[in-house]
This record gives sequence, C-alpha cells and structure tokens, in this order.
Amino acid sequence: MSKPKGHRFWQWSLDAYEMPGVKNRLIYLQDSFGFDVNLSLWCCWRATEGEALSEDAVRAAERATKEWSEGVVDPLREARHNAHELGPAEFYTQLKEIELSAEHHEQDILFNLSRPAAPIARDGMLSAARNNIALYASLIDAPRRDGFSTALLRDLIDHIFPGGDTHAAGGQ
Repeated sequence: MSKPKGHRFWQWSLDAYEMPGVKNRLIYLQDSFGFDVNLSLWCCWRATEGEALSEDAVRAAERATKEWSEGVVDPLREARHNAHELGPAEFYTQLKEIELSAEHHEQDILFNLSRPAAPIARDGMLSAARNNIALYASLIDAPRRDGFSTALLRDLIDHIFPGGDTHAAGGQ
C-alpha cells in the first residue's frame, strides 16, 4: 500500500503505529473505549515535541477533528470492515487507501494546531506523554467505562516509547 507523504507528525505516526504492539493497543482503545487513534498519537507526538498539553488544548484538538472523524473516517472504517467481510479484495484495498487518506487529513488538522517543537529530556517526554494521553482519556470519559484501566495507557506509552529508544519514539 502506498502511504501519503506528509509532515513530521504523519511520518512519526506511521513509524509509531508500526512499532511492535502499538497498533493492537491503539485499536483496542479505539474499539473498546472510544479513543480516536489519530488524537491518541497526536497526544504522544506532542510529548516528543516538548509539549505537555493543557486540558484546553486537548479539547480544542478533539473539537477540531470531531466532525471529520465522525463524518468521514469512521464511516470509511466501517465500510472497509464490511468490504473485508462481504466484498472483493480489490474493493477492500481501495477503501483502505481512501481511509488512509482521510486519516492523513485528520492528522493535517492536528498538525496545524501544534506549536513549534522544543527540546525535551526523555524523562520529561515520558511524563508529558502520560499527561497528554490521560487528559484525552478523561475528556472522552474512558475511565468510567467497564474494563478501562490507566494501566492500558501506561502500556501504550511503554510500547510507543520503548526503553532507551528515543529516536524511534520521536527524537526525530
């Protein structure tokens, strides 16, 4: 599958998503607790850029992407899942490409909300990532849902920021 080129957030997201265990954890959070994968990745990426997000920043990001995500990305994802079950492989592949383009547009929106990068030490990056993803979880009320645990967020962070590998985690 060809992957659209893009800004450093898009490139970071593609790398992070392919790290062992990250995709499965993000999809689980999405399917079980209503997390938006792009917003989750943005929260982590902002930490690599030296930003501990405020509640207002997370709310603004959620508001900025909500209509596109719910109106375009989610229906495309559902259509792709249905096509996988019911349709020809070629159609599934085409929908997957279109969905990827829609995800890219959502990330464009998020990237445009981002402040300039600032250097940050690894400990500060991990702390910011935990803060950012916890704020997002709280915003979507995930902690009140059955089966949710903050351990899920720690596990995601541990996989996106594996011990000692700051380059892959966002030191780019």
